[in-house]
Amino acid sequence: MPIKTKIILSMTIIAFLAALAVLVTNTLLLSYFIDSNRLVQRADSFLIFVVIGLLVVIIFLGISIPFTLNIAKNISAPVEKMLSNANNFDALTGIYNRRYFDENLKNLINFMSRTGGKLTLMMIDIDFFKEYNDTYSYNKGDSCLKIVAKTLSKSVSRTEDFVARYGGKEFVVVLPNTDEKGAQIIAQKILSTIRECKIPHEKNEAASYVTISIGATTGKVDFSQSRDLYINQAGELLKKSIQNGHNRFTFESLG
Repeated sequence: MPIKTKIILSMTIIAFLAALAVLVTNTLLLSYFIDSNRLVQRADSFLIFVVIGLLVVIIFLGISIPFTLNIAKNISAPVEKMLSNANNFDALTGIYNRRYFDENLKNLINFMSRTGGKLTLMMIDIDFFKEYNDTYSYNKGDSCLKIVAKTLSKSVSRTEDFVARYGGKEFVVVLPNTDEKGAQIIAQKILSTIRECKIPHEKNEAASYVTISIGATTGKVDFSQSRDLYINQAGELLKKSIQNGHNRFTFESLG
């Protein structure tokens, strides 16, 4: 159920209960007056009092409902925005999640196909991460993921660039308006910054510390392209980096 509907329903129930309380109070007062002989004990007197109480209830609800709708609108908008934003972030690392990546890459391709320019996508995998968890524990593994995510985020500086967690140990870097030369410079920078963290990893066959492998591709965006075209290309290049010994990047332009 949408947040706005929940708020309206809750406030309407509260308003109804308040109005019902008014009616019950009036009825009890009437009974008191009748019992104490302060009001003529006639059937029509009780009926008139009940009708007046119902009118009070209707007027109360008529006044409160517009206020309820207005309050619900003002409250629900920021709440829904906050929840929407929360759904875009990975709970562990704090960076964007797969959902955000999928939606924004698609929108980005649609937008850039009208404006022109080149788009770079990088797929990143932490080398021998299963062995890292087996050696140092899953808690250490989570800490490692956080450090890698933070380091990747610092490696891109433009506001339109973003980093997201793609899977358990996989990340993506999206670089709009970045050409082939720029893509390779940034890929090398990312490799170096992760190495400089010097996170111990004795079971890493590529080094004695945590390293990553990267598959990177750049394409000139047009209407014929899809999100999967970039993802599949970068994924295949990532496989080549892993097959060729890890701790490196492989780059090819999008054909």
